[in-house]
Order: sequence, then structure tokens, then C-alpha cells
Amino acid sequence: MRIPAAGALVLALAPGAALAASGPPLPPAPVRVVIEDPAAFDAALTGAFRRALTGAPQEGDPVVAAWRRTRVGSKLEEQWAKLSDDLPWTWDSIRRLKPRSVGIALLEVGHLEAVLAVDTPLARLPITPRAGEPATHAGVSYQVVAKGAADGSEDSDRRMGLAWARMGSLLLVATSERGLRLAIDEAQAGRGFEAPLPGLVSLELDLDALRKDRYFRREFLFGAGPEEGKVKAALRVEGGRLVEVREGSGETRGPGMVFDAPDAAASGWEADGGALWPALRAAVLEPIPVPAERPVPPLSALPAAAPQAAQDRYLVNLERPLARAESAAWEEGELARWRGLWSDTPVTGWGYAVERDGARRIVFPWPPERDKELIDLCRATVERRAGRATVGAVNEARQISVGPDLPAVAVRRTGAYVWLAASARHLEGAVAPRPSPDVVRWARADLIALRGEAPRWEKAEGPAAPEQTRPLSDRILGLLGWIPETTSLTVERRRTGDGWSETLVFGGR
Repeated sequence: MRIPAAGALVLALAPGAALAASGPPLPPAPVRVVIEDPAAFDAALTGAFRRALTGAPQEGDPVVAAWRRTRVGSKLEEQWAKLSDDLPWTWDSIRRLKPRSVGIALLEVGHLEAVLAVDTPLARLPITPRAGEPATHAGVSYQVVAKGAADGSEDSDRRMGLAWARMGSLLLVATSERGLRLAIDEAQAGRGFEAPLPGLVSLELDLDALRKDRYFRREFLFGAGPEEGKVKAALRVEGGRLVEVREGSGETRGPGMVFDAPDAAASGWEADGGALWPALRAAVLEPIPVPAERPVPPLSALPAAAPQAAQDRYLVNLERPLARAESAAWEEGELARWRGLWSDTPVTGWGYAVERDGARRIVFPWPPERDKELIDLCRATVERRAGRATVGAVNEARQISVGPDLPAVAVRRTGAYVWLAASARHLEGAVAPRPSPDVVRWARADLIALRGEAPRWEKAEGPAAPEQTRPLSDRILGLLGWIPETTSLTVERRRTGDGWSETLVFGGR
């Protein structure tokens, strides 16, 4: 089961989720989660996700290891350990309440402020949070076990407080007194948060609020994107497969293109033309982990003819890499011309295919009259990296080669589109993409092939370190480790009347 990034954080804050008939009284928040049928959710909860939510993750679980290396993850685990002294609950604890509905609202990430609402038919609870100082709000009695950071607590070692109340069939538990009072206000006003979409678990994200939160911007890498407002999402089981559906507004991009890549490890079409240049550069032109923005070293004066004791007679020390301390003195080289090319001829969308042997192909619409400029710039980049290059025809492609006829980059036109790859051989059989009436973007991934790339990813991104998170090795491979029975992912976004809808299908054996 795949939990969206925001949903995973909420479920980690309070293991469990469900939805009552009119919805739990969740206050407005950047993230709100409900489950309409707790029994169905429990039946679908398996593997590493169940172990995590029942408080028994296996040592070495890849997502747990990656989560602990993030700043939010390490902070949350430390704070959850402190809260567990007062509230030692897991998903099994929630199950003992026989919940008819559960909801979670994540109010503020920095303060780890969240509210859990459980609708239980039990008159006497088998487990209750620890008693604290009694208080009253809007005529409702509640218990304050510990103040949280959102309450202005001066205990810097503890961000998550604990306050709780019982209102009829509702059990409200919050990590701050402020959050509990907000939930009481919602309950008193008769406002319930209904599931945005039907499913095992349903989620609402306030993108405008999340993009302003520095923790989400840093850890979950939300892109700017055209999406705006609130996004609805739900996990469902359809035809025996797990499916995630999403709906939102703000999609203004036109229809995308489709093409066949049946044997590719990954393929797709992206509607964001601005992402083409970084992808093209890193995937084909300069396939290195971090291409430099100023890759050309400055020219240095030749040493004087007369020997001088204080002068370094060597222009280059082969035992030491070129220092970038004076990065401002380095030059952009042909990269400035690339920027001008994209500015003069903006691209609205582009596609990609990654073969099982690691070969990468990129395709995008391009006017034929600008082919020469494109090929000349490809050659300039190759020559900056490898020395003198030649351009020649190989079948239907133009191939740029270096040294003893070693292919570096190839360009092939198919109708109104051009394909780029590392050699003409990789472009054999390439066909022009076809227009789609309403699909904006799509992607397909063979997870078996991607898992096989793990050693290359780890080698490119370097060893694990506490001060950084490796996007591929830690996050993607970590998540794949939690869904071992899932062998493929297919995502497709379509334009709707006033927004967009997206479907993610988890394929299995």
C-alpha cells in the first residue's frame, strides 16, 4: 500500500484512521485524513505498513531507515517516543476501540500538532489516555496531560503535548490543548469532515498551506506545479488491484502526447516544458549526478619564461581536482546559448523512456528549421566534455561522436518531434508521439527493473549520511522496499471540466 507523503506523516503521528457517518469533527488543517470503513482498512493493511502502524517495524526496513535520516523523521521519532510515555497507542490500540470512524488532522508540522477523532460505540473504553489536569471548554470537560509547543510550552525538549476529551461516542485526542479546543468547537457546531472521495482511506491536502510550510518544502519536495487549492485523494481496491485516485483544480496545460515503449523500465510524458532542459542535460548530454551551472574553468596566464622560485610552474596538478572555490570566475560556456535556445523556442511538453539496460531517450516537439542549432549545441556540450567531436548520419539519425568514432549523442526527427539519446542505435524504431484528447501527463514504471538499478543509484548518490537524504536511494528505493508485491506503477492525469483527475494503479504478479 502506498501512502502519499503527507498521509504517511499523518499516519505516523497517530497510527490509524476511519470515518463516521457524518464525518469526524476535524478542524480546518493543511492535511486531513479519514477512513470510511476501519475494518476494510485493517484487512488491506499488510506487510511493512502494518508492522509500522502496530509499532513493530523490522530493523532495516528501508522506509524506516530513510525516514530516520530526514530532519522531520528523526525529530518525529524522538518526539513520538516522549509522547508514548503518556499515550502508548498503536493501530492495535485503535482497533480495540471498535471504531466506526477515525479522522486525523495535521494542523502544524513544526509543532507536530495533530488531532485524532475516534467514533466508538463502546460506553466504557478498554483503554484511555492517561489522566491529567481537568479543564473545560464550551461546556465540555477535558484532560490536559502535557502542554504542547502550539500551546506555548517552554519545554523545548517536547514538542508534542497531550490533551483529550470524551464527547458522547467521540474520543478526541490532540497533541496540543489548542488543537483539542478546535476539535471541540467543530463537534459543538455539528460540523463533520466527510471523506473527500470514497475509498479505504481518504485524504485532503491544502496545497496553498503546504507550500508555505518550510518542513514540507524541504522534506517532501512539493514542486510549484499548476495545481492549486485543495487536492482530494483516496486509496481503493479495484479489480483486485490497489488504486489511488486524486482530484484537484488549477490544471491549465493542454492535452499531452502518448507513445509506445513496451519494453522500457520507465516511460512517460510530462506537461511541464520547463523541466525538459534539466532532464535532457542530466539524462543524455551530461549524465553525471550534479552537472555544474558554470562548468568552464577560467583561463590562467602562462607562467613566466624566467624561472622564479615563488611561482607555481604547473598549470594543472593531475593529483588534485580543479578547485571551485572561486566559482564566480568559472564560466557558463555553451550553457548560456542553451538558455537562449529554450527562451526563443519554448517547449510545452516532453516524453522519456528508460530502457532496461539504462539507455535513456527523450522526445519533444521541435521546429525543423531549428534542428541545426539544436545539433550544434549538442556538439558544443560534447566537445566541452570530451574534446573534438564529429557529426555524421547513421541510418535516420544524426550522431555526434568523439575519439575513435565513439557515439556521444544522437538526434533523430520523427514528424514534428525530435528524439535524443546517447547513440543512434538507441533511436532505432522511434516513432512520433500521438496526440491524446484529454490526457495531460502519464507515466509507467516496471518496478522489478527499477529495483535492479539500486546499486547504480547508490553509487551515483554516494553513501548514506545523517545530514542529507538521497532522493533515489533513500526515498524511492525505500518506498519500493515496502511494496515488494507491487511490480508496476501506472499513473495518468486527465483534464476535467474545471480541474484534473489522476489515477495511480499498483500492478502485481
